[in-house]
Amino acid sequence: MRDVGYFNDLPHGQPTEMGLREASGKLTADLVGPVVGYLTGGSVLAASAGYAHDELDATRPEIAPLSILTDGEWSWPSDLPYYVERYRVGLPQEFLRHAEALGWRPPRLTRQQLEELEQLLFGQQ
Repeated sequence: MRDVGYFNDLPHGQPTEMGLREASGKLTADLVGPVVGYLTGGSVLAASAGYAHDELDATRPEIAPLSILTDGEWSWPSDLPYYVERYRVGLPQEFLRHAEALGWRPPRLTRQQLEELEQLLFGQQ
């Protein structure tokens, strides 16, 4: 599974990803709606009790409960749609082509598919 949106300056980010500030403004305005729709339509793979906060706003408002969403091929944090909508953060072209090829609608994953992904990613049974 591939990851997208784990920007290196997020508490749940990955050091190999670019920062939010660097990514801001890189997504064209015409893609914001379709991308946000795709990201919010993903299946929840894992959830936590914590909340994501806006790391680019000095007041750090809460965005959403932190979870991991997926379409079965890519995974992303639940705060990614917010950053796409508010800051137009850029995403890899490969991910954008993938989402567009699916008509900007992520597949609805079954419980069995999610359990298999969970086992693959987290080693749980």
